[in-house]
Amino acid sequence: MTFFSYLHIASAIMSYLTAFLLFLSPVGARRHRMLGIAYAVSMLSTALSGFGMYNTGGFSVFHIFSVVTVVTIARGWWAIFAFRRTRDRTYLIHHYFNMAYSFMGLNLAAIAQATRLMDIKSWSDYLATVGVFYLFAVSLSVYLVRKVFYPRFANWFGHKQKAAE
Repeated sequence: MTFFSYLHIASAIMSYLTAFLLFLSPVGARRHRMLGIAYAVSMLSTALSGFGMYNTGGFSVFHIFSVVTVVTIARGWWAIFAFRRTRDRTYLIHHYFNMAYSFMGLNLAAIAQATRLMDIKSWSDYLATVGVFYLFAVSLSVYLVRKVFYPRFANWFGHKQKAAE
């Protein structure tokens, strides 16, 4: 394994640890901001170290995922700076969804790596297996992001919570 491989793994583990601590911290508190910075830096480190890992074999789909991660994290940061400048709480919603979906991307990358360890004989079986796991993970993530965590933050965004359906 190369230096970039070790950096990638360590950064991904740090991303998971800080993400779970973020889920437990009050939104807007100093702890949330510090953990958010640690999460964003570790996610950027994970994405950028991926370029060092995958550049030996030429362009791959992992390069696209790394670019999407960098863009998503940058948009999440930009939304916070825009909120601080304008006090428009709509930017907090943008921040929330960008950061939440960056975490979903981290989970999808972990699934892809874990699936590579399985003893799958053909490329089509591998894609089908990854597809099933992705379908489950994306469905669960979207449910959690929109239905479980979003109501927790709705008042912070300036939205009234809807009555339970």
